[in-house]
Amino acid sequence: MSDLPVVIVGSFLIAFKTVLLEGSEVAILSIATVTQLGRRNVLAGVRIGSLVSIFTFLAVRQVFVLLPDLLIDFITGTVLLYFSSKFLLGFVRYYFGKKSFRDKMTKMENEVVAKDLKDIPRGQAPAAMPFSLLNALPVLTITLTEGFEASLVLAAAGAFNLEWTVIGALVSIALLISVSAVSYQYLLRVPRWLLDLIAGVVLLSFGLFFLLRGVLSVA
Repeated sequence: MSDLPVVIVGSFLIAFKTVLLEGSEVAILSIATVTQLGRRNVLAGVRIGSLVSIFTFLAVRQVFVLLPDLLIDFITGTVLLYFSSKFLLGFVRYYFGKKSFRDKMTKMENEVVAKDLKDIPRGQAPAAMPFSLLNALPVLTITLTEGFEASLVLAAAGAFNLEWTVIGALVSIALLISVSAVSYQYLLRVPRWLLDLIAGVVLLSFGLFFLLRGVLSVA
């Protein structure tokens, strides 16, 4: 079952698009706040959040693979359809609602910085912010939030083909790191509505595929 070409392609695309979308917000906020929060604090937040997300992915996937094949189809289809609706709503918001992804990220950046700066003694420069888990918490929270959503989708895809799910996720991470190394502004220039539309369509297509396969199995 897991070696079907459509499942292999689906596992790769689902992982790639999900990590690209969820990871891009973490990358943008991390790079944008590194000057104010300090490099060590930002890196600690991202690393801890990423490790927790990986553990969540592996744990949820293990639950998936222990289920009967029929339930895996239905649950995977439901998870993918839920997140497809999330991305498609993002497309509607950014394309038809004329919302600005750049403005959203700027607002989140200011909120993240404000959470840490309020604990800095008056007169102390932000660049001198000491390293601590408390100061890493704002970035950690963002990473955990985005990572948890991504881990659920990856676990659903990984229940069918773990290898290509991991490959899709790693390719997406490599792309994010490469682009961010040049300038995170490039991540902001890509039309967010387009990314949401593509991800929504991909997850919708494979969500319907797995649900239909479950229905046919029952029939």
